[in-house]
Amino acid sequence: MRRRRGIAAGPLVLALASAVALVLVASGCGGGSRAQGERPIIRWGVATQDITSMDPVRAVQPTDRSLSMMLFDGLVRYKTGDATAPLEPGIAKAVPQATVKDGKQVWTIELREGVMCPAGRKTPAYELTSEDVAFSLKRAGNPAESTHSAGYGAWGSIDVVDKDTLTVTMKYPVSPAVFLPTIANWQGGLVVCKKAVEAEGAVEFGKHPVGPGPFVFQSWTPGQGIEVRANDQYYLGKPLAAGFSIRFLADDTARQAALFSGDLDIAPPVATGDKGLEAIEKRGGFKTVQTPVFGTWYLMFNAKYGPTANPEVRKALAYAVNRDDYVANEGARTATATLSAWGDTLPSGVPDAHTEQAGLSYPFDVAKAKQMLAAAGYPNGFDMTTSAPPDITSFQILQAQLKQVGVNLSIKQVDQPTWQKEMLTGKMPIMMTLISYRPNPQIPFNSFFYGPSATLGGSRPGQNFSGYNGADALIEKAEQEPDPAQQVKLWQEINDKLLSDAVVKPLLLTRQTYGAVCGFTFGGVEPPVSIPGNWQASYKATVDPNVKNCK
Repeated sequence: MRRRRGIAAGPLVLALASAVALVLVASGCGGGSRAQGERPIIRWGVATQDITSMDPVRAVQPTDRSLSMMLFDGLVRYKTGDATAPLEPGIAKAVPQATVKDGKQVWTIELREGVMCPAGRKTPAYELTSEDVAFSLKRAGNPAESTHSAGYGAWGSIDVVDKDTLTVTMKYPVSPAVFLPTIANWQGGLVVCKKAVEAEGAVEFGKHPVGPGPFVFQSWTPGQGIEVRANDQYYLGKPLAAGFSIRFLADDTARQAALFSGDLDIAPPVATGDKGLEAIEKRGGFKTVQTPVFGTWYLMFNAKYGPTANPEVRKALAYAVNRDDYVANEGARTATATLSAWGDTLPSGVPDAHTEQAGLSYPFDVAKAKQMLAAAGYPNGFDMTTSAPPDITSFQILQAQLKQVGVNLSIKQVDQPTWQKEMLTGKMPIMMTLISYRPNPQIPFNSFFYGPSATLGGSRPGQNFSGYNGADALIEKAEQEPDPAQQVKLWQEINDKLLSDAVVKPLLLTRQTYGAVCGFTFGGVEPPVSIPGNWQASYKATVDPNVKNCK
C-alpha cells in the first residue's frame, strides 16, 4: 500500500542488484557539484519500474500524472501545494463564470495571449489557440480516447468563437464545483497541442508528448527514466530549474542510497512506514515533507462476477478486514483509519461519526463475517485470485485476514504498469486502490462508482473497477444539483448507498511523503496543505545548493 508516496515501492533485492541500480542512477542523473548560480537539473528518484503514458487522457499511474502536470497545463490551475485554495487562472484569462443562453448553461472561456506550444519532434512551435483547447476537451470527454470521460457527461457542445475564445454549452446546469475541476491542470483538463497529437498519433503522443506546461519532454529510456527540460517560453515565467531528470528506482535500497550519496535531490522514503521518514530526518542536509491531505485507500469488491457479486458476501468480507493492521503497516505519521467513502478530512466529505452512527463502518468482527458467509452459502469460504503490485505487503495482510474466515486469496505479483492494466480489465474479484485528493466528491463518485464508468462494459469507461451501478441515480442527481448545500446532502446519500451495498470498504486516509536535500522545493506552498492528485512541480521548482541546514 506504499503508493501513499505516489508510486508503489518495489521489494528489497540482493545487495548486488542494488549496487547495479545505483550505478545506473549515478550515470544517468548527472550527479556531482553544481556551479554557483547555475540553473539546476533536479534529480528525482521515483519508486516505479516505468511509466504507462504521458498523454493526460491515458495517464493512469502516479508518475504518469506527475509528468503530465509538468508537460501540460489547464485553463485554470490548482495552487501549487494547496489544492484546497480557490482555483487560479491558467491558460484562461480568468476563472470562467456560467451564464444562461437560450435556456442552456454556457461557460465562456477566454484565453491568455502568448501561450506557446513548444516544438515537438514532428511539429514546430506555435501559439496555442482555442482550437487546441477545444480539441483537448473533446478528447477528454471521448470514451474511446480518455480514461477520464465520465467527468464530462454533463457537457454538450464545445464551440470555437475565435482564436482566443470558446464556449462550453452544458446538457444541464452544473455547479462551479463540478465544472471547474474538469478544466483544471490535472487529468482531462490538461490542454494538449493539437498539431502534435495529429502528427504523432494517439499512441506515439503518449511517448513523445507536447504541451504548454512549464517543462518540455526530452527523452524516455524505458525501465530507466525520463528527461524533461525547462520551457523558457512558459506563459507564467521562465522556470527556475533547467529541468528534471527522473529516475525509475523501484528498489528501496538503491533509491535511498542514491539520495544519501548526493545522486538524487528528491525521493520517496523506503517502504518501512514511519521508519523510512526517520532515517532521512537523522541525516544532516536532508528534510522530509508530508501533505496533510492526499487521498484514501480502499478495498473494492467486484460487484459483477463471482462470490462478491452477492452484497451479503461483500459485507461479510468487509467485517473480516481490520483497518488497524494497515495503519500499523503504514505508520501513524503517514496514515489514519477512515470510515467514510469520502471522509470529511477531504472537501465536502462525510464525517466518520455519521458513518458509524448509520451502522455502515463495518468494524472488524471475524465471528460475524463467518456467520454472514455461511448464511450467503459459503460456510467453508471460497478461493479467489487477485493481482498485486511489487510492494505486496498490504495484499499479504489482506490474505491473512481473509484466511481467518475461510477465504483463500491467491496473489499474483506483477510490475506496477501491469497491475494498473489488470485493474482496468474489470475482472479482478477484490482490489486495493488509492483515490487521491479531489476538490469535491462528485469527481471520484463519477469515476469510481458510476455504472457508465465501469472499466468492463461501461459506456464511458473510467476507473469503476468493480462494475457497480447501484448509486447511478443519486450520482446523476448530485451532478445536476445547482444548490451547493443540497449537493453536499446528496453526496452524503451516495456515501451511505456505497457502504450499505458494501461495494467498498474505506481503509486509510494517507499523507504523501518524500525526502529531499534541504534546498529543494516544488515551488509552491511549503509544507504542502494538499496536492491535487500527485506531486505538482511548478515553474518555481528548484534546488538551492547554498541551503545546507533544513532547520
